[in-house]
Amino acid sequence: MNETATLFDIPVKPEIQTAFEQFDEENPQVYEQFCELVDELITYGHKRYSADGILHIVRYSKTKTNGVPFKINNDFTAYYARKFINLNPDKAYFFETRKSKADGDMQNV
Repeated sequence: MNETATLFDIPVKPEIQTAFEQFDEENPQVYEQFCELVDELITYGHKRYSADGILHIVRYSKTKTNGVPFKINNDFTAYYARKFINLNPDKAYFFETRKSKADGDMQNV
């Protein structure tokens, strides 16, 4: 019996995950600054903070530095939070997450 994979057997990445992975690869400084801000906030005594709030700070600082609006898709917020949690399990407490499409997408970060 020949068990050849069909088109329906091949997992397809959701469009937003693909867009996030491309953006993240092309803009590694965003995740670096995201992590720096988390560390600063923890140092200042925060037990939790909003990943969305952190990405707004990143947008602002990049725009201020370059003088050009720096755009980050709001849909990437859940992906950045989960990437951080996956790569920093000792700080996973910092973000309270809700069920998201990013949950399954970020399992293999």
